[in-house]
Amino acid sequence: MKKINKYIILSLLALSGCQSDENVGYGGEGTLRLGVQMKNDLQVVVTRSLTADEESALVKDCKIRIYDTDKLIRKYLGTAELPEEGITLPSGEYRVRVTAGDSVAASFTKKFYEGVELFTVERAKVTPVDVICNIANTVTKVAFGESLKTVFKEEYAVSIAVKAENGILDFNADNLEAMGYFSLPADCDTLFCTFSATDIAGRPYTQVDTISQAKAATLYQLTYEYKDIEVGNPDTGGAILHLRVDATPLEIIEEEVVYYRRPVFTAAYGDEIFNLDATSYVATESGSDVTINITGSSALQQVLLSSEQFPEFLATSENSFDLKNLTEEQKTQLTEGGILIDEKAESKGYALNLILSADLIRKYTVNEGTYAISLTATDANNKMRTANWKMVVSDATVQTEPVPVYEVWATKATLYGTVLPGREPQGALAFRYRKADEQDWKIVDAVRDGQNVQSASAVTGLLSDTKYEYQLMDGDVLSTVVCTFTTEKALQLENSSFEYWSGSMPAYIATSSAESDIFWDSGNHGSKSASVDITVADASIKHSGTYSAKLTSTDAKVFGIGQFAAGNLFAGRYLKTIMDGLKGNGVLGWGRPFTARPSALRVYVKYRPEVVTNNALPEQGLISGEPDQGIIYVAVGDWPGTGSEYISGYEWAVVAQTDFNHPENTRTFDPNDENIIAYGERIFTEDVGGDTEMAEIIIPLDYRDNTRLPKYIVMVASSSRYGDYFAGAVGSIMWIDDVELVY
Repeated sequence: MKKINKYIILSLLALSGCQSDENVGYGGEGTLRLGVQMKNDLQVVVTRSLTADEESALVKDCKIRIYDTDKLIRKYLGTAELPEEGITLPSGEYRVRVTAGDSVAASFTKKFYEGVELFTVERAKVTPVDVICNIANTVTKVAFGESLKTVFKEEYAVSIAVKAENGILDFNADNLEAMGYFSLPADCDTLFCTFSATDIAGRPYTQVDTISQAKAATLYQLTYEYKDIEVGNPDTGGAILHLRVDATPLEIIEEEVVYYRRPVFTAAYGDEIFNLDATSYVATESGSDVTINITGSSALQQVLLSSEQFPEFLATSENSFDLKNLTEEQKTQLTEGGILIDEKAESKGYALNLILSADLIRKYTVNEGTYAISLTATDANNKMRTANWKMVVSDATVQTEPVPVYEVWATKATLYGTVLPGREPQGALAFRYRKADEQDWKIVDAVRDGQNVQSASAVTGLLSDTKYEYQLMDGDVLSTVVCTFTTEKALQLENSSFEYWSGSMPAYIATSSAESDIFWDSGNHGSKSASVDITVADASIKHSGTYSAKLTSTDAKVFGIGQFAAGNLFAGRYLKTIMDGLKGNGVLGWGRPFTARPSALRVYVKYRPEVVTNNALPEQGLISGEPDQGIIYVAVGDWPGTGSEYISGYEWAVVAQTDFNHPENTRTFDPNDENIIAYGERIFTEDVGGDTEMAEIIIPLDYRDNTRLPKYIVMVASSSRYGDYFAGAVGSIMWIDDVELVY
């Protein structure tokens, strides 16, 4: 990057000729020497340098205001009004504000500058003051993550708007390196960001995000990407993508690079405009002229045209040609082979026209298959664009399409395809699919909606973490494209049979003997001060193995003062106990990292509720004299993660906190949280299981959004449902064993 320091410096030395709102006092005066600097320095932000004319215009039209406290005492409109002798002011403290440029609602080019400095004038002294005017706009820049290509076609666009007339700017692939300058209205400090695209199945997609409390003189770099790129999970915060916003105050930015657009390609197949990065479907033994126009924002230095078929079709040994640096022999080979080049002399090297003749294209369409022609253009500023044009040569009427990631589950998937433009299926539409390492295919019916085709229902009975391949069929005629997908892993929770425990007080539900390996935790830490473990291993009641987990609601006493504690177990960690007098309040980190989508939770349970006496919660339906209520619930969601301040390197879906003396301040799990993707619960109001036997309980997960993928799983079991509020019955017991996620 090129570092540029551009300042507009004014020396202001006198008072004559200025406009004044009050007479100057005579009780001791000094002289102000004022320097004004217009700072146009932005780091890692692509902008355009100020021209000499623009600098002159800013100097000429800048507005200078001098204040005594908040009262305006001097104002100057441009340099023509400044006195040559200097500015004389009474001794005292002042503030100067300088503005320049255009304060419009939204623009890619018009900037507004502002600088403010405090200064003190002393008797008979010259006071030098330099005011640095920084860009005062709210500035935006947009980037698209590579992960979006797995779900969307690449014609992404983002419009950013403020609530003001003419307050919208559009960002797309051709101006991503541009900056947008906004002036926020006084009554609304929110940026409205609308992402629009077409997914790989051809369906339009829109998502609106807001940046509230946006600040002036701040750069907001917006990056659209998958929320969990490592596992290919689309996350949408209500849709399927994630917007990351990085805010940087402009005052700390010191570098600038000059903006030049990447070269632009415009292509036509015959008379039809098409995208060179798209796939074209061409019938066998057909072909039309392909015309490609290449334009740079500076002179083109290299235009590389490549195809694996060039040696055969052009009778040459080369499969790649630099169209800006051809030898005479190469020019002859290309011309005779059907590639015509017009360097557009009038463009002075900024443009080039290319024609691939119909005769050459017909050579590609002799046999069915997929062929590619690649084009890369680089200009004098090292801006580069590459396009890879694919031709699928086939007489088929249909095309297999990739499955969006969110449509592939552990044991099922929905298959996608399209009807090719200008073609009409002649038979019944269906998909065939198989494991990638098998020979035999299975068939599933397909349904059509316009040009889009899907399997009539999700393909079920698939194996988890397994690669499959599939093809769309028009009767017996196959698409020439075979697509693949890999099913999700059918993840299970660690130590789900509660066989591993460690410690004597408190007892840990661990995955090994090390405390650091804890996957499950309980409120034992909080009841430790009362020498009570409310969750322990029990060998007398179990479904399999050696132990179950026994959860007992009790009245934990410290110095004879009781505090109700529900037997509980959860995936996460007990983080902290906060004492309020003799009452202890627990801080709990709920949730563990998790990326699968189970359909249900299977667990074996025995429950024995006691009658509620002193710890009722009638407003929630927990009535004194009636049985206690137990609960098990499970949720998967895309919570952003919180609570890392408690245990370094760990974040939790939810941080819960009890509050004995102020129940209204209790922070607990909200089953209506917008971050929940799927939720299921089972409430127990009576005895479950036999004296020595446990009952199988199935808790279905209700998915609220099938297009989002989880980051965490939350599971909680409690012998008293309202233990968070210190409500329930002493003596209520829940045993649980063999937790299993069903897919």
